[in-house]
Amino acid sequence: MVKMLLWSCSCMLLLIAGTAVRSAAQVNTADFKLLDKLAGTWTMNTKLGSVVEQWQKLNDSSWMGRTWRIAAGDSSLQQTIHVVKQGDAIYFIPDYAGKQTFAPVKLKLRVLKAIGFVAEDLHNDFPQKVTYRFTSVKILEARVQGTRDGTIEEYIFKFNR
Repeated sequence: MVKMLLWSCSCMLLLIAGTAVRSAAQVNTADFKLLDKLAGTWTMNTKLGSVVEQWQKLNDSSWMGRTWRIAAGDSSLQQTIHVVKQGDAIYFIPDYAGKQTFAPVKLKLRVLKAIGFVAEDLHNDFPQKVTYRFTSVKILEARVQGTRDGTIEEYIFKFNR
């Protein structure tokens, strides 16, 4: 009898904890305005040139960013990114220049706070997870993670305004 009571209590605690974790991970679309920090041009200097991300708000439910690689006075578009509010979710949708895909990669924002956001689609190969973190008003750190050809890859970009 005691074992059955302990088992029931343990199951109930796991159910409550699982529900709390799942609801805590939900992004509130009303927080979409927290993305306003993205606006403008972000630059990361490298040995060979620089990487530049330019973000602009298109409307109340959509942002667009472009990533450029600049070297020796020449620039090439690397990707176009859309962050969009659709229904009760927010998605990070990268479109890589030169990469043909049948369906766009849609990473769902799992966390959206004043300090940044985390977007994931663990069923995708690359990227599986994208994290943008504002370490200050002038510094943005972006991390892109995933698996390509069985190898785990992570890229870290430290942008300045």
